[in-house]
Amino acid sequence: MHIHIMPIHETNDKGLYLKEDASVEFGMIQFIQQEKELVVFVGMNKAKISLEDVRFLGGVCRKSLHKMKAATVSIDFLALASYATHLELGQIVSGFMEGWYLAAYQFLFYKQAEHRNELIVQWADERWKVYDREARIRANAVNVARDLCNEPANKLTPTSYAEKIKQLFYETDVTVQVMEGDALNEVDFPGIYAVSKGSNEQAKLVVLTLARDVAKDKIALVGKGVTFDSGGTNVKAGSDIGEMKMDMGGSAAVVGAMKLLADSAIPAHVVAILPLVENVADGNAFLPSDVLTYRNGLHVEVGNTDAEGRLILADGLLYAQSLGAKTMIDIATLTGSIGSALGLKAAGVFSNHEADLWHYKQLGEQTGDYIWPMPVYDDYLYYLKSDCADVNNMSRSSFGGAITAALFLKQFIKHDLKWVHIDMANTVRPWREQGYYVAGASGFGVRLLVEMIKTEIRQ
Repeated sequence: MHIHIMPIHETNDKGLYLKEDASVEFGMIQFIQQEKELVVFVGMNKAKISLEDVRFLGGVCRKSLHKMKAATVSIDFLALASYATHLELGQIVSGFMEGWYLAAYQFLFYKQAEHRNELIVQWADERWKVYDREARIRANAVNVARDLCNEPANKLTPTSYAEKIKQLFYETDVTVQVMEGDALNEVDFPGIYAVSKGSNEQAKLVVLTLARDVAKDKIALVGKGVTFDSGGTNVKAGSDIGEMKMDMGGSAAVVGAMKLLADSAIPAHVVAILPLVENVADGNAFLPSDVLTYRNGLHVEVGNTDAEGRLILADGLLYAQSLGAKTMIDIATLTGSIGSALGLKAAGVFSNHEADLWHYKQLGEQTGDYIWPMPVYDDYLYYLKSDCADVNNMSRSSFGGAITAALFLKQFIKHDLKWVHIDMANTVRPWREQGYYVAGASGFGVRLLVEMIKTEIRQ
């Protein structure tokens, strides 16, 4: 079956161009048989088409054709470009195909008799293939993060996770170092050491380095990698605790971003720090009231073992600074509070350089990884007071939990360094399975992190 995809503003119930007052809802698909060819009309009824809209349309088309069991397709990119005149043709081709490939994603490793329906795209212009290659690279990187998050907890342990990362970056420009055992001791990595004590799974600290341009300041990415979070001694009581297999979504975003950097020609100098642990409780588990002493001398009282992510991120941020990073970006499924504040579509972004936050918001809109600027009020340190230590890992207030979590992390940053924190707890899954989003993990953060790195490189 050969199918031709083209955009359309106006149509009647037979799919033909008609009256001026007729309209087609944005993203709506209509199939029309014209002689021996099936034409797919894609609704374009929107005042201004953004790059994310183009990706959305690519995903909608791919899903519709999957249901049709189509085999071959051609796409009228020139017609699409006539509706998005502010975008370059290359952006349109790459964006549409990125959505196309992302919508084709399926997690089938543990399903029998499942079939991946392949679609062959016939190119009207061979020069467009370079943009298709860009789309594949970006989609593949996002799908790496999706795969990691979708893995069940018994399959993605800290040990198997570290092995997957080594395999992923084998024979690339990214070097992989795995720290474990005695190297992750109570003195140098007290957070990782404490959180992992209750599990039979040995903690790992994976360090990825891409040093294409060492003349540039080193940028650090730090991703929370809790492969399963039971809450520890403060055990979670929710019925959907199985979702906690995705509590490593921040680390998955970092791995995907490093994959995208590795497969691109971006002249970056980046180190990625991934603390990988499992937070469960046995007789050796760390306890509320424990006091941890970090390498910067800060004493932390454990107010809640279910606030473990910030404890291991603190280790990661301090280690990144010891490696000479001037800018640190951490990303984590950190708090449920951020979902209460922003809903399920946008993650929260915090920084000690607040002037940059609105630019990051724009990057989120361009990439489809939506974020919204959030404050870090130093006054709220009042809520993190401890009777026996410098700071508590849990706020005494039930309000502003995402802010106090960010503020906790800020205590581990030297004043002259740049720090950005992304709380993606509400976006690890898509808020709706529409456009190029499918069931399972969203792959949030991969494209955003790379664009943030590109911004830092240009400064």
